[in-house]
Amino acid sequence: MKLGAKFILNVIMLFVTASILSAQSKPNIVIILADDLGYGAVNCYGAPKSLLRTPHVDQLAREGMRFTDASTPGSVCSPTRYALLTGRYAWRGRLKYGVLQPPEGALLIEEELLTLPDYLQQQRYLSAHIGKWQLGYANMENEEIWGLRSRGKAPYGKSSYKNQRYHGYDAPQRVTTEVVGDLNNKAREWIFKCVREDPEKPFFLYFAQVAVHNPISPAEELRGSSNCGPYGDYIHDLDHSVGEILDALAYSGVLDNTIVIFTSDNGGDVGENEVIRDFKLPVNHVEEAQARKAGLKNNGIFRGDKHTIWEGGFRVPFVVRWPGHIQPGTVSDRMINLVDIFATVQDLVSGKVFPPKEAGADSYSFCEELTGESNAGSVRPHMVVNSINGTMAIRRGPWRVTSRKQKTSLKNIQKFTKTCSIPSTISGNWDLNG
Repeated sequence: MKLGAKFILNVIMLFVTASILSAQSKPNIVIILADDLGYGAVNCYGAPKSLLRTPHVDQLAREGMRFTDASTPGSVCSPTRYALLTGRYAWRGRLKYGVLQPPEGALLIEEELLTLPDYLQQQRYLSAHIGKWQLGYANMENEEIWGLRSRGKAPYGKSSYKNQRYHGYDAPQRVTTEVVGDLNNKAREWIFKCVREDPEKPFFLYFAQVAVHNPISPAEELRGSSNCGPYGDYIHDLDHSVGEILDALAYSGVLDNTIVIFTSDNGGDVGENEVIRDFKLPVNHVEEAQARKAGLKNNGIFRGDKHTIWEGGFRVPFVVRWPGHIQPGTVSDRMINLVDIFATVQDLVSGKVFPPKEAGADSYSFCEELTGESNAGSVRPHMVVNSINGTMAIRRGPWRVTSRKQKTSLKNIQKFTKTCSIPSTISGNWDLNG
């Protein structure tokens, strides 16, 4: 009996040790999601250095892979943020189009869905979200959410953004120039705490900065640093934020074992388009107009901008750095979507991806693109995107079909796919009726 008990104890210890070593071998993951940063707003995607400088985003591109054909599923924030965390299009749930407006109400993500943080916690990851949310809340008085009308927390700027009353939480309802810096501090503190208190566990940080969403409010010390006005200064503020995160990882000794993804939730805001006119929204984008007049094409060569169904509303910067696994300075023209982050992270962490009927219905892994392996079977054949007013488009290879008369719905998308000769499934064997 004693021998049997000792044997069992040894087996348990081996299992625990193997589990810890397995966790230690997994990479940390940091997703930096900018707000309203267009395709052409950073140097490595064409922004002239004579107007502004983005050395830290450029560093990620030099040391990792830069994607030239990355899109968001929505031309506004809530659908993209939902898709990033769930691996499925937001129109599969209750948000058929538009964004959650303050007060946001109930949590947009369905409780039964497996989210990216859920999955990573199953893989023994520590996880945190710091920054903009805009996906609703389960508890509007939550002491664990910093800045969300919690007792003892100072509310951020009392602006009248889009003529709405102040609600006291979340971007963009703020005017202070200290928000970006405060979020940087919180993110750095959390990284330091993870490495100090739980060095045996990998961590996942979803860091959603508020820049460069209107109102344009760069930090005081960066005002006047660009040559295209406050909007360029705010892009500097965002790039500085990227540098703060990289420094925190470096000082913690974990930079080279961390996958860093930098991207944006939708295209840049110009401030004057057909959606603005249709919705009769107030136009107050003086800073963006000033930057464009100076020569900055914040959405590059692409037509349209945030809110619209045109390419400028969806095409975004997308850079991934992972030393030892991603060849430095590589460029990919593969078509990817931010909804693909869900499956790709699974693949990078475990080498496996959930079947679409189990989780991540619309997510394709581009893991092999990052690592240089060949697996043509997982290449995304098509994708659905929609604008703030529900106009939808389907992209297949270099072709894109747009319906300007139909709102996003399962029925309309089924009709649309037949018109475009696209199979009635989206993401592998996922039926649109499912």
